Amino acid sequence: MLVGQHGIVLAQEDSYSVHMSRDFGYGGGVNIRGTVTISLRGDESCVAHVRFVINGEAIAEVDSAPFLFQFHTDDYGFGYHVLWAEVELLDGTTLTTPAIQYNFVSPEEEREQVGGVIGTILGGVLVTLLIVGLIQGAFLKGSHKRPHQPGDPRNYGMLGGTICPKCGRPFPRHLFGMKLVVGRLDRCDNCGKWVMTTRATPAALQMAEEAEKADLGADEAVTAVKADKSTLLDDTRYMDDL
Repeated sequence: MLVGQHGIVLAQEDSYSVHMSRDFGYGGGVNIRGTVTISLRGDESCVAHVRFVINGEAIAEVDSAPFLFQFHTDDYGFGYHVLWAEVELLDGTTLTTPAIQYNFVSPEEEREQVGGVIGTILGGVLVTLLIVGLIQGAFLKGSHKRPHQPGDPRNYGMLGGTICPKCGRPFPRHLFGMKLVVGRLDRCDNCGKWVMTTRATPAALQMAEEAEKADLGADEAVTAVKADKSTLLDDTRYMDDL
């Protein structure tokens, strides 16, 4: 053991140390603000007394396990602080733990640092969306695939099928779609719009396919009626010429 100032025996490596945990508030590396707890790490069964120290000033005396002390960083000023513990063992030996250093930030610094973190996260999200958009564009570029016609056989693949909330028609979900918390952002093969999708059940897909066929039948009937009206108008024109 080494003897330091005032006859205090310095702690050997890995014998005792102090640890700082954040209970409530902001933490970013050594920058902290809020309610924190400083605690002793080591064999507490051999400890009789612990004095926690900040910048050379004792802030707490603890005589029984668990050897810890909770405080708010604002109570000890802003800036860098050095913390350690003076440990008295049952045999009368006194040890000093290695010091740790933290920066107690002010409310203004906390807001600034939190804003920087949020800005970094948002920037990362935007970059991710841009990359995904470029990948999706590469998949879709030059694609002139004919949309599924009502009544066409469907193969929904390993991701399953979904029903477009815009046009109401079923389509297979694509690998280039972007998975989000609430669903998968994907492009409808039928109307070409980007929509939020969830995997539809086989029964729901079958109903959507049958609705497609019904709509197709109605459209064909309307087309036939329009064609008949056009023919009648043409015949009337010829009759007028007589």
